[in-house]
Amino acid sequence: MLKKITATVIILSIIMSAFQVHASSTSKKIQEAEGQIEQTKEELEQVNDDIEDMEISKIELEASKQQFEEELNEILQNIERLNSEIEQKQQEIEITEENLEKAKVKEEEQYDSMKVRIKYMYENGEDGYMDLLLAAEDVNDFLNKAEYVSKITEYDRNMLNQFVATREEIEKQEIALKLQKEELERAKSESQAQQEIMAEKVADVKQSISEYASRISEAEQRALEFEEKLRQQEESLESLERKKREEEEAQRRAAASNVTTNTSGIPLGSPPATVTSASDVQLLAAIIECEAGGESYEGKIAVGNVVMNRVASNRYPNNIADVLYQRSQFTPVTSGRFVLVLSRGANGACTQAAQDVLSGKRVVNTEIYHFCRVNGYTTGITIGNHVFY
Repeated sequence: MLKKITATVIILSIIMSAFQVHASSTSKKIQEAEGQIEQTKEELEQVNDDIEDMEISKIELEASKQQFEEELNEILQNIERLNSEIEQKQQEIEITEENLEKAKVKEEEQYDSMKVRIKYMYENGEDGYMDLLLAAEDVNDFLNKAEYVSKITEYDRNMLNQFVATREEIEKQEIALKLQKEELERAKSESQAQQEIMAEKVADVKQSISEYASRISEAEQRALEFEEKLRQQEESLESLERKKREEEEAQRRAAASNVTTNTSGIPLGSPPATVTSASDVQLLAAIIECEAGGESYEGKIAVGNVVMNRVASNRYPNNIADVLYQRSQFTPVTSGRFVLVLSRGANGACTQAAQDVLSGKRVVNTEIYHFCRVNGYTTGITIGNHVFY
């Protein structure tokens, strides 16, 4: 009997020792898994910080682009105004040149008339005028004819002086108009130079915005890869924890005490204030962007359907915030990217998809509660890069 008891004790000791070794091994694996998860979270957080910084820089560049485009538009309007003024000055110069030609013609005509009369005076000498005066009938007629001769001479001189003055004034106007036109053309040249500089600035800032958009897209892709890695690590951790709970019931109760429950008694995380104060559309749009931002419209709707299927099921919490924060269900929530997207607001496409889902849009049936990246072994409905099951 003593031998049997001793054997039993030895066997139990061996079994207990095996359980302790196994439990110790599992705990070590859990610690390693938690360390890997923490490292992945840090890497994901760094990527999310980079995305946020690049988005801020992109917004600043877009503001600069708008300012440059406004300045460029002002320059183009100024060039258009200068072109109009130059055209008007050219028309004025052409009119002035026409007037100048007419004045020159009149001056020449007056000058020719004077030459004819002067020639007559020289050819006929003073006798011609004397005969005209001596032919007077009386003193009054004599005085009238003498005054007539004087007035003709004075008229010729005055008219010639007047035409000369008119021609000189028109020439001055022509010179002034040409100077004004030259000044306008210089201003136009300066504006065109400014236009080239501003156009280059707009092109440069557009190129920078494009580069930032590309870098943000690449960073978001890296974030998705980290999230998928984090999802797999969390699934592995969950498996190890289940194994440990099976080995150590006490540890299971301790783990259970670290989570809260909703009214259905389902284990939940604790949503932050920014989440509990957000609307259903904002919450759903944020998780759609995190999980399916690069997917088609159908892929976005499918993710929203999964969330709402859980809300409608008695196996999950009964509101969107609690569904999202149910423990180890949505990797972007765990990683913190979900709160980042929620804080800045989801993009238009994801917001529209969320509104459509809440309005009843559906692409998967009500029994679909899960989805994952296409991996070659999970079966279900494949939409884009996800399998829904």
